[in-house]
Amino acid sequence: MTRRVATIAGLGLVTVVLLLAFMSTLQTTPGSSTASAPISATPTPVLTASAQASAATAPTAAATFRPLTRPGLVSRRGQDVVLRAESDPAAIRTLPGGVFSADSARIAYWTDNGGAASLHVLEFPSNDVVVSSFPNLRGGGIAWSVDGSGLLVSLAEPDPQFFIPRIVMAVELGPRKAREVYRGIGPSGASVMPLIWRGPPELFVMYETGPGGFRFGYTVVRPGSPPVRTEPDGRVSGMQASSNGTLVQGYWLDEKAIRIWQAEELSRKTAELTIAPDTMSQPRWWPGRREVVYARGLQDGGSFKVQRIERWDPATAARSTVLTMPTSPQLTAYFLRADGSGVLTQTGIGTWEVTDLRTNAKSPVPLQPGEVILSTVMVP
Repeated sequence: MTRRVATIAGLGLVTVVLLLAFMSTLQTTPGSSTASAPISATPTPVLTASAQASAATAPTAAATFRPLTRPGLVSRRGQDVVLRAESDPAAIRTLPGGVFSADSARIAYWTDNGGAASLHVLEFPSNDVVVSSFPNLRGGGIAWSVDGSGLLVSLAEPDPQFFIPRIVMAVELGPRKAREVYRGIGPSGASVMPLIWRGPPELFVMYETGPGGFRFGYTVVRPGSPPVRTEPDGRVSGMQASSNGTLVQGYWLDEKAIRIWQAEELSRKTAELTIAPDTMSQPRWWPGRREVVYARGLQDGGSFKVQRIERWDPATAARSTVLTMPTSPQLTAYFLRADGSGVLTQTGIGTWEVTDLRTNAKSPVPLQPGEVILSTVMVP
């Protein structure tokens, strides 16, 4: 029987390590990864369509949404992951663990079928196709190509104790062809996570992660040339590609700084943002734009004051306030709508509110008891 396997945040020792590291990060620099309580929805959410997700899962294509779509959510209810509208708690359908395309029209996911990793693409509402199969391997990370025509994936060789994806394959969806583009050359315990596939000319980008959950081993591959692997100058939490795959942003934990660099080379930094003495949290790209959004607040005793969500344009250094929030014991958790038209903020344990940025209207997000928001999408 086919056994569904979650992509990055679903199975294996690597997942446990990443989640523990994420929680540790929240305690030292609250929310400095790409999401915060109640779940590491990067953003290690299992599913994402709005570039909120950790770099390992966030799509890199700028979204052109289907007509007549509306804001939606991917949420967890018990053991089920469901697709639903933002304003209506009724489930549209259950979902496999996977990675949404930027337009929310497709989801890529793995199954384990008799020892072979099968890569599926489900085009909504129900067109499910196996686009490639890899005998004697286990599926790991998935990233959509910038143009949506392919998938950059990582796979692990069988091991009775550990799940460490180190083989990176490019899968073309049209001809359904797969080719190896890289094998991890870093520490043996480091997993390779796909980040960018763009072109022509083709450019592949991936990074490594391991115990502690930090990002390192930033690697650029150009077909026909040796891979270029670069180590960051510090502890980095989260790496996310911009919608067109030209820029990458990461959070430097010790410096409490967001850095932006050209995808081709880690050392080609184009901008940096620090806001000391305030604490920064949950930096992520604004959907379809070269702007970064984040939460910030001034820690005073056991609470965070002067809290707000800001957006930053690295090209001009301009910053603007998106929302202001009240004082609370932790920095406010938030999601952006997949089309950037609104912000969801956590108002209490299990309660969320959405602010429509076009009208500034606020309304509660209806949730079932125990339901956890994983990410935002667009739904019919």
